[in-house]
Amino acid sequence: MNYIDNKDKVGSLLLLLFSLFYLNYIFDITLDPNAGDQFFTPRTLPMGLACVTIVCAFVQLLMPGKSSEDVSISGAVAGYRWKPTLALILLMLVYSLSFSFLGFVVATFLFLMIGFSILGERRIGLSLTVAGGLVLSMWGVLTQLFDLYLDTGTLYRLIMGDA
Repeated sequence: MNYIDNKDKVGSLLLLLFSLFYLNYIFDITLDPNAGDQFFTPRTLPMGLACVTIVCAFVQLLMPGKSSEDVSISGAVAGYRWKPTLALILLMLVYSLSFSFLGFVVATFLFLMIGFSILGERRIGLSLTVAGGLVLSMWGVLTQLFDLYLDTGTLYRLIMGDA
């Protein structure tokens, strides 16, 4: 078995490298100077996600491969649906760029609605309900329970006259 030709090992290695890169940038997240010694900060969830992903990717790298069932990388990606994948990656890029202008609630809601559409969900009522409920519950947990500040966005401040 060629280690480089094993799709699981290459995928785990790429995920490990991405997670290490992500972990490096977590320390660039600014902390509120008034927060003091809060247990839960804006770095907590990203740090936990990065650490869990690094451990899982490392374990996957160390696990022995199934030589009889291994599929080469070219065989694994044959027939893969690249258009939705690339559309979702582009959507994530647009989401990250529009976040400060639109704010958490609007940007996340639009991200979910467009993502559902890309993935083939055509029931608008269901998409509106799931996206709205998820965004509002996430907003509630993060702002009310964990007392984190989520930016309302430049658009909101322009409309409300606070800009």
